[in-house]
Amino acid sequence: MNTWLGGNDDDREGSWVWSGGLLSWNYANWKAGQPDDWNSEDCLMMYPENGEWNDLNCAETLMFVCESHSVLEVFAFEATSQVVREGTPVDIKLSFLSTREYEFQWFHSDYEVTNASTRYKMVMSKTDNGTSILTLHIAKALQRDEGQWKIKVTSSGTYEARNLSLNVIPRLGLVMEPMFDFSVEEGEQLTIQCTIQNPESLVNIENGSLVLTKEGINLTPSSSTQLSMTWYKGTSMVDDSGVYTCLYTTYPDPVSVSVYATVIAQDQKRCKSEYSEGILWNTTLASTTKEEPCPSYQKGIATRKCNLEGVWETPNLINCTTETFLNASSQLDTILEDGITDPEKTSKTIDNTLQVMNNLTSSTPELSAGDLRSSIDILEKIVNVTNSSRTNIAKEVFFSVVDNVLSSNNSKSWNAVSEQTEKDASSLLKNIDRLSEVVIQNDNISATRFTGSNFELTINKTKIDETGIRFPEINSKNVSKESDVFSTFFELEKQERRVDKAMSYVAVIYKNIADILPTSSERPDDTEESSQRKAFVNSRVLSLSTQANIGPLNPPLNLTFQNIQTNNLPGMLTLCVSWNFTINKWSEQGCKLVKRDTKETVCECNHLTNFAILMRPYSEKSEDEQSLKTMSLVGVILSIVFVVMTFIIYILTWRFIKSDQNIMMLNLCASLVLAYVVFITSVEQTDNEGLCVAITAVLHYLFLVTFFNMLGMGIYYFMSITVTYYAMYVANNFKSKSRIHWFLVGTWGIPLGIVMIGLGCFWGERYHLRFYCWLSTESGSLYMFIVPVFLIAAANVIIIVSLVRVLCATSAMANSSMQKKAATGLRSLCTLLPVLGVTWLFGILAVNEKTYAFQYIFVLANSLQGIFIFVSHVLLNKKVMVGLRNKYPVLNTLVSFVESSKEEGNSVSKTHSSTEPISPLQNTKIRAELEKYFKRNGKRNKVQKSESFLTEKTISTDCILNDDTENDGKLSKNGSDTNKIQLIAEEDTPKKRFELSFNINPLKKKYTVTGM
Repeated sequence: MNTWLGGNDDDREGSWVWSGGLLSWNYANWKAGQPDDWNSEDCLMMYPENGEWNDLNCAETLMFVCESHSVLEVFAFEATSQVVREGTPVDIKLSFLSTREYEFQWFHSDYEVTNASTRYKMVMSKTDNGTSILTLHIAKALQRDEGQWKIKVTSSGTYEARNLSLNVIPRLGLVMEPMFDFSVEEGEQLTIQCTIQNPESLVNIENGSLVLTKEGINLTPSSSTQLSMTWYKGTSMVDDSGVYTCLYTTYPDPVSVSVYATVIAQDQKRCKSEYSEGILWNTTLASTTKEEPCPSYQKGIATRKCNLEGVWETPNLINCTTETFLNASSQLDTILEDGITDPEKTSKTIDNTLQVMNNLTSSTPELSAGDLRSSIDILEKIVNVTNSSRTNIAKEVFFSVVDNVLSSNNSKSWNAVSEQTEKDASSLLKNIDRLSEVVIQNDNISATRFTGSNFELTINKTKIDETGIRFPEINSKNVSKESDVFSTFFELEKQERRVDKAMSYVAVIYKNIADILPTSSERPDDTEESSQRKAFVNSRVLSLSTQANIGPLNPPLNLTFQNIQTNNLPGMLTLCVSWNFTINKWSEQGCKLVKRDTKETVCECNHLTNFAILMRPYSEKSEDEQSLKTMSLVGVILSIVFVVMTFIIYILTWRFIKSDQNIMMLNLCASLVLAYVVFITSVEQTDNEGLCVAITAVLHYLFLVTFFNMLGMGIYYFMSITVTYYAMYVANNFKSKSRIHWFLVGTWGIPLGIVMIGLGCFWGERYHLRFYCWLSTESGSLYMFIVPVFLIAAANVIIIVSLVRVLCATSAMANSSMQKKAATGLRSLCTLLPVLGVTWLFGILAVNEKTYAFQYIFVLANSLQGIFIFVSHVLLNKKVMVGLRNKYPVLNTLVSFVESSKEEGNSVSKTHSSTEPISPLQNTKIRAELEKYFKRNGKRNKVQKSESFLTEKTISTDCILNDDTENDGKLSKNGSDTNKIQLIAEEDTPKKRFELSFNINPLKKKYTVTGM
C-alpha cells in the first residue's frame, strides 16, 4: 500500500525537506523520472513493493509513517591526519548527536582498545550545541598503529560504527660506524660513516641530505651518496677528539646520532684490542667503559671497563639477549601498552610465549645472565597481562618455565643479575604469588599439582575450620616420613575462625632457591660490618596463600625446616623469617623460633606468605640492643602499673592532699601513662605511613607534656623552698593565689606548638625512623625533642642543686657529720631526680649508638620512673599516708610502720634545736629580713602556710642570733637576754594550727602569728 513519508517541497519547488524540520535531507531513493511535479505534486510517497519514492498531490489519502527522532546521528569521524610519521601525535575524533545515554568502544585491527592502555588516552567532551565528541589521543604514533581504526557507539539498543585507515611512515633511522664511542691511537686513520637505515622514512621529504658535524662545525665528506656519507682523516691528532654527529637536514622531526671519538696520545695508558666472549674489544683509553655490539647470536649492547692501569676487566653481557626472548617480550609489551584485553589474542600470545620460553630454557644447559634477566621480565609481563585480562593460561607450562629458570645450573647468572640489576630470585616468588592470587579466585578451580626438579606446587580447596593443611603431603606408599624430600614441610591445623565455604589455596616449596635469595633483613641492628661472615638462607622456602584473607592464624602455622648446613654454627643467630614484598627484605614479624638443632628448625607464624630460616652473624651490638629492648619493655610495664597506682591513690585521698603541687603530679602521671601505652602498643606500626606519622607526633607530644609537667614541678619546688630561703616576701607573693591554671596551659600548650612546628618542618622528610614510629636522627626531627628535653633537664638540675644547697645550709645539716650531710643530700636528690626527669640527660648522652653504658643507665632509671614516683610520692609522703589512714583505718599499721621508718633519716621531718651561735654576717642578714617582714606585716596576725616539703614536718626550730651591740659578738647559751626565734607548729587533721613566736632581745617584744 502506498505510504506518505512526510517529505515536501511546498516552500520552494525542488527543495525537499522533512516535515519535522530536524533532520537534514541527505538521502533520496527517487523512482526513475521522479519527482516531476505533475499536477502540483508537492508531497513525498513511497511504493511499498520496492521502496522507491514519488511525488504526489498532497490532497490524496494514503497510509502514513510517523517521524521518530534518531537516537544517534553521526556527523563526522576523522583523524588529524591519516598519514603520520612515527613518533608524532595523532587524534582520531567522532562527532555525533545522542538523545540518550550511550556507550562506546574503540577497536584497532578488530581488537578492542581499553583504558588499560598506557599509550592511548580516551577523552569525552561536549560542545555548546550538544554535540558529543569522542577522541582517541595517540601521543607518539608507532608502526603498529597503522591499519584500520573503528569506533562503535551504542545507545538504547541501536549503534553506529565508523572506520578509518591510518598510515604510519617509519621514523628516520640513522646508523653510524663505529656505532659506539671509540678510541684510536694518535697518528692512525680516523674514519666515520653515516648511513640511512630505512629509505622509506624519507617519503615526502625533499631537498634534504646527510650532514656530519664535529661539535657543531660541518665536516666535508670524503664521499657521499643519497643514503650514505663517509668522512676520514689519514693521520689523527689529539685535537680530533670530540663528539661527531650525523643528521638529515630537512627531516621535520630532528633525528641525529652521535659518537665520541678519543685520540689517544702516545703517553696515555690504554687497553689493547682483544677478543673476549665472542666480541672484538677495540683499543680503549684507560679509565673508560667500552661499548660493543653483543655476540652474533644475541642482541643488545655489551660493556667492558678499561681500568686505570690499562687492563681490561670482565665483560658485562647482562644486556645481551637471545632475539627470540626479545620478540616474545615485544609482543607482551604490545598487549600491555595498547590495552588489548581480547581473551583470544592475549591467551594466544601468552601460550605461544610460554611454549617458546619452555623450549629455550629446557634445552639450554645454562642460561646467560641476559637471557635469565629477560626470562624474569617476560614472566612478570605474563602475570601482568593475566591480571589485567583475566585470561586463562597454561599453568603447567608457566610452572615448568619457572622450574627451568630456578635450576642450580643458572646460579652464576643469578648472581650476576642480582649484582647488576634490581631483579633477584624474590621476583619469581612475587610472580608465583601474584599468579596464584588470580588462579585461586576461580571458585570452580580444579586440583592441580606440579612437581619439578626445583620447586613443587599444589592448588586445592579446603574448609579450614574443619580440615587442616599439610604440605608436602606424605604418601605412605612411596615416601617415608623420614625422607629428606619431606623433611621440610608445614602444617596448618584447622582454624578457630568460621568460614562459610571451602576456599582455594596454593602451597609451594622451593628446593634450590636458598643460594640465590637475598639475605637482607629489616632488623635495624642487622649489620655485618665487624664480621666477615655473611647472613645466608639455611633452608628451603615454604609458601602458602589462600583465596581469601583469613587474618591472624589461630592456631598458628607450624613450619619444620631441614637445615641446609647441619654443622654447628657458632656466632650465628637462627631467625624464623618471612619475605616482605613491600620492603623486599626478610622480616621476623609474626614468626617465632620454637626449636632448633643441628638437623632441623621449627617455627610458628601467625600469617601466610613465603617462609624460610635466615642465619645471621651474631654481634655484641645486636645482643646489647635486644637486651636493652627487653629491659625497656619490662620497665615500662612496671612504670605504667606504679604510676596508675599513684594516680588512683591521689584521687582517693584528694580531700586530704589537695594542692597545686599534687595537681601537677596528677597531670604528670596521666601524660606519662598515655605516652608509655602508645609507645609499647604502636611504636613499631610502620606499615601504614600516615598512621606511623600520627603515632610519632602523639608520642612526641605526650613525652613533651610529661617533661613540661616535670619542669612545672621543679619551678614549684624552687619558688616554695629556694626563694623562701633567700627572699621570703617573693615566695609569699608567689603563693598568695593559685597559679595552677597558668602551669597547666603551659605544660599542655607549649608541647603542642613544638610538635606542630616539627611536623611542618619535617613533613615528607623522614619525620620518623624507618623501623619505628619515633623521631628520626637522619632528618633531624629528633632534635625537636632533644633540645626541649635538654633545656628542661638542665633547668631541673639547677633547681636540684639550689634545693640541696638550701638543705645543707639548715641548722640540722650544720650539726650533722659530713657522712650524714652527704646521706641527707643523696636522699633528697634521689627523691627529686626521677620525678624531675633528670635521668633523661642520660638519654641525650645515649643518642650515640656506641655509648652503651649511658643507654643501660637511661633504660634502667627511666623505665623504673613509675616505681620511684610511687615510692617517693606515696610511700614516703606523710600527707598521702595519713590521708589513706583516715580514709581506710585498716591501713593504720602500715602507715605507722612507714612513718617510723622515716623518723631517723629525714633531715627535715623532726624538731631540731640548736643553740650554736651563727656568724655575725648571718645574724645581720636574718635580722634585716625580719625587720623588712614586720614592717610590711605589722598589723597582720596570720601568714600563709608554706607547703614546702622542707618545712611541712618541722615542729620547732631555735636559731641563736648574736647581737654585736649588747653582747660583744657573743650571747650566753642559756642567758635570759638570748635572742631567740622560735617556730612552733601543731598539726591536727583535718585542721592545722601554726604558732610563730618571736622573742628578739634587746627589743623585748614578742610577736605571735597564728595560722589555721
